[in-house]
Amino acid sequence: MATTNILNYLENTGNSISGGTVQLGTTPLDRLQTETFLTETAITKGQLVAVDVTKMATDATGGYTALTVIAADFNSATVQKVVVGVAQQSVTGTATSPQPVTVVVRGPASYTAKVDAGGAGVGVAVGDPLILDLAGGTGLAQVNTAANTLHVVGYGLSAVAAAGGTGVMYVLGCGI
Repeated sequence: MATTNILNYLENTGNSISGGTVQLGTTPLDRLQTETFLTETAITKGQLVAVDVTKMATDATGGYTALTVIAADFNSATVQKVVVGVAQQSVTGTATSPQPVTVVVRGPASYTAKVDAGGAGVGVAVGDPLILDLAGGTGLAQVNTAANTLHVVGYGLSAVAAAGGTGVMYVLGCGI
């Protein structure tokens, strides 16, 4: 789970051995940071994931809690709202066979947006602050409004229609 922070190469071009310019792409510049966690449940690519607070019952230090993630859910019986990022792949683990899952903890990530069930036409616009879905949609993000008090976990980098779907968000990396 530990990440080493190193100096980033901030150029998107380099020099070939023959002296020509070579395009390096956007990878050196994307500032994407991922962490590998364990999961004992099913997590779907694009879901917001949170630390599994149920682990505190047997792990008073919080170490295993910080290592294990679950699909974030604001309204589950055991509230799972300590969001750490967005899952990069679908994984299914069990209590006897926890599986590693890669999570974007800072930078651009594809995520799943809440479907506007209320019909008010609320989608995600570029720059909208995003939080965990207050209605309890497992692993879904919604736009933060003045009435909400949850911590913003990211900002929309692409628009998503009110019908829901996937978009790209910039995950803030809140202390991870």
